[in-house]
Amino acid sequence: METKVEIQRFYPTELEAAHIYQTDTEIRIKMSARSKSCTCPKCGTISEHPHGTYERKVQDLPILGKSTWLLVNTYEYQCDNPDCDVTTFAGTINGFLNYYSRMTDRCADFICTLALETSCEGCYRICKTMNLKTSGDSVVRLLTKQYKLQEENKCSSVIGVDDFAFKKR
Repeated sequence: METKVEIQRFYPTELEAAHIYQTDTEIRIKMSARSKSCTCPKCGTISEHPHGTYERKVQDLPILGKSTWLLVNTYEYQCDNPDCDVTTFAGTINGFLNYYSRMTDRCADFICTLALETSCEGCYRICKTMNLKTSGDSVVRLLTKQYKLQEENKCSSVIGVDDFAFKKR
């Protein structure tokens, strides 16, 4: 009995899986980006002028204990805004793959969640046994990046009577 898995179901519709290569230790999935436009990371202008294409090697969550690498053939765009300093920028898949990132957002989220539950070095050791390529320093950088993306909590300038108490003796 042979069962096949439709791998495309696990990835966004903006990516098209073309070929799957497998060895004893890793899985490589060759993919192509379908989107024909992208937003400039600096000025927010939507660009539809591809500058060229290149292949990005991106780490994803392991499949069956094997390292999983996505080889994404993506576009590099020119910014259409003449006042913008950015000349070219890499295409993104929102919620899945950011500008120049080396791992998918879900992989980074998994690592950050694991680090918050254990420690950065503990997370590194667990990731190593799961065949996720990272280091303790990379985990710290991911946590710092995720912390900076959070909104700042707003505090009240007034303290209520019930919010304050002297030390009981």
